[in-house]
Amino acid sequence: MVKFCPRCGAAMFPLKKKESGEEYYVLKCPRCGYEEKASKKDLEAYGLKYVVDSSKRTITAKATEARASSLSPDEREMLQEYYEVLLESMKEEEGEEEESD
Repeated sequence: MVKFCPRCGAAMFPLKKKESGEEYYVLKCPRCGYEEKASKKDLEAYGLKYVVDSSKRTITAKATEARASSLSPDEREMLQEYYEVLLESMKEEEGEEEESD
């Protein structure tokens, strides 16, 4: 749940702060500048996500396994026959085109 500023009523946003080597979050009002220390519960309510700096990211590739064909032997045979008929008809069409030129 979003917290609102007790001074002006604007929505407060989480902000990361560093003091004497210690990092912590505060909720800050963008309108009047009011700040209060954020609890873990507050940060969870805001759905705060941590972003990794682009210089620290590692580029990876996702490899996938080849899937086995799901054709049955009968379907494979039928496909092979269609392929042979297609090749024969293409050869015939090429022969007809050459004769007409």
